Amino acid sequence: MHPKISRILIAHPRFPPLAEDYADAFAHAGIDARTFIVDDHVHWVQRYVFRRVNKLARALRLVRRGTDLFRNHRWSDARYPAAQLAAAVAAYAPDVVLCIHGKPIDIEPLRGAAALKVGWWVEQNDSWPVLESASRHFDVYGAFSREIVDALACNQRASFHLLHGANLRQHHPLDDCAKDVDVAFVGAWSPWRDEIIARVFEVTEDIALYGHSWLRKSRLPKKLLRKIHRGDLILGTELNVLYNRARVVLNADRTVRLGLNMRYFEVLATRACLLTDEAAELGEHFVDGEHLSVYRDHAQMQQRLRWLLEHDDERARIAERGHREVLLRHSCDHRVRALLAELAAYTG
Repeated sequence: MHPKISRILIAHPRFPPLAEDYADAFAHAGIDARTFIVDDHVHWVQRYVFRRVNKLARALRLVRRGTDLFRNHRWSDARYPAAQLAAAVAAYAPDVVLCIHGKPIDIEPLRGAAALKVGWWVEQNDSWPVLESASRHFDVYGAFSREIVDALACNQRASFHLLHGANLRQHHPLDDCAKDVDVAFVGAWSPWRDEIIARVFEVTEDIALYGHSWLRKSRLPKKLLRKIHRGDLILGTELNVLYNRARVVLNADRTVRLGLNMRYFEVLATRACLLTDEAAELGEHFVDGEHLSVYRDHAQMQQRLRWLLEHDDERARIAERGHREVLLRHSCDHRVRALLAELAAYTG
């Protein structure tokens, strides 16, 4: 039995800012929380030497794709952050180490640490070899998708289900913010998203588009694309303002087949109206036409977008009900309470 939780160390890459969001939520639950940002613990030799040699070897087809020639070196991407995490745990002496995967970090160096070692899988990847490696050495391992939780349990891993949530202190309504953008879209380019944005153009050209690779890969007319593409990345306060300005926030992500990512909860937390394609587990938590609007093909997306833009009162009612649902059930604070209840079986 581990001691009662009073201190927690949360490890995750810088983006998306899950470590910061959950450190904030744990602090509001009265628990001292610190973050370990994995990106800040990459050795300069790995960054400027090993990566370039690996890239060249793959380009020349000297090794298979994904091969890391320096994996076992103490300065590698695999070993150096793990050693730094072990040092951070020794210095801070937390009751719990929470590793959010994301990019897995090897916790084998923590095997002798007294802290309860907890993992949380939040990736669209259900490959068992990947999951087996990521969940190894943890006392208990969670996932945002029920399907992955079942896979972990079937392979004798202590597991639990934990959804994403919204940081309500970061994502919230701005009552004095005018709805002056028809459609906001945030996400990297993909062929499916390219098709969707092309169809949005047939409804409105008042679009605020953020995400990388659009200018390089999109087949949309370059003149129009440059008009709507506002940047490769938007975070924090600026993202909250964008969602508040949008009459409709559009989501298009056919890769969401295992669970709901952060966007669903964060958009609704701002009292914005979300128009999204279908996703696994979406219907377990939100009702189409009540909390958000769901489309299944290009034609339905256009039809629902036109209707939402033409019916301000109905759009506002859907947005309000979605917002209320997140406030009641889907914040990071809710997730922290659920996680603490789950870990009670392992702590005093």
